[in-house]
Amino acid sequence: MATSETSLIIVGGGITGLCLAVAAQAKGLKVQVIARDNTGETASGIAAGMIAPALEGLLEFEPEVAYARLHRAQQAWVDLMEVWPADVRAALEKTRGEAHSRYVWYQSDNLSDITTPRLKAMGVPFAALTDEQLKGIAGDMDGVEVAGDWLLSGQAVLESLKAHVLGHGGELVTAPVAAVSATTVTLATGEVLAAGHVAVAAGFGARALASSVPSLGVLEPVKGHLLDLPGQGGQGVVRWAGGYLADHVAMAKFGATMQFGQDDLAIEPEVVADLKARATGMMPSVDLSGATPKTGVRASTPDSWPLIGRDATGVYVAVGMRRNGYVFAPYAARLLLALIAGEAPDADAALYDPNRF
Repeated sequence: MATSETSLIIVGGGITGLCLAVAAQAKGLKVQVIARDNTGETASGIAAGMIAPALEGLLEFEPEVAYARLHRAQQAWVDLMEVWPADVRAALEKTRGEAHSRYVWYQSDNLSDITTPRLKAMGVPFAALTDEQLKGIAGDMDGVEVAGDWLLSGQAVLESLKAHVLGHGGELVTAPVAAVSATTVTLATGEVLAAGHVAVAAGFGARALASSVPSLGVLEPVKGHLLDLPGQGGQGVVRWAGGYLADHVAMAKFGATMQFGQDDLAIEPEVVADLKARATGMMPSVDLSGATPKTGVRASTPDSWPLIGRDATGVYVAVGMRRNGYVFAPYAARLLLALIAGEAPDADAALYDPNRF
């Protein structure tokens, strides 16, 4: 690849790397994506595909602050609508028009005294669930329907984005990376690739590049187990303190654990058993007969917010999304491309400065 200012190498082939690649091509950049794994093997590939600022924000220590950040990031999916492949645009339009999430709790927990004031303070529209909406959910649960959260089929989106990149002159290389600089990527084989710009948009594996990109040294692993399930009748998203069901009609997922400090992909039988118990605790009729456990490792930072921006070395980074990769991926693409173009970043950029620690 020529070392033109209009060329970009992206290390990472998950949702963030592929969103960046598609958006970069729309800006006229020649793109090369270096991926360690196939899309289905990445944390993005096994994820539920939730873009859920309301329910994610609700569970944070400062829900109003968290929701505001996540909601603004979510908007980048819409702001970049014209760059996405047609099937991704169609999926976004569908989920924006139809998707609503349900948050439920045991009646004995009295969580309505906490949940509804939080949602009001966040400015999130919600309504109490009707008996019809509570069908299939444990009989001693109540809840609310929350507007504004979306659900995408993560694997379908990843495959569409990848095909778009390849179909528009991009290149995809499956290989481990040993080191990076502002204009080069050194593969484990010793081969050196060069471009006008380099971005690291990988998961926890990006920490292995901290000797080249110091800001990546703060990343910590968060292992997650989830269950791939048969479709459960189009439930959408149902969430409670013990987990979530993300039902895509043809298939569904129940998850996910947050095992801080663990970076292995081993499936732990006791964790799987606990997940299954949580699933039936929320929805006693849930079909677990075809449940397949999966694991992935997400990257987190000391303040739980992403690193998005330019490292002191000149390498661009978009990492550390924890469990919100699908929320932040287009926002990260928009911010990095603004920086590459020499444009003024938005007001939120300083919140995600990779050099802040």
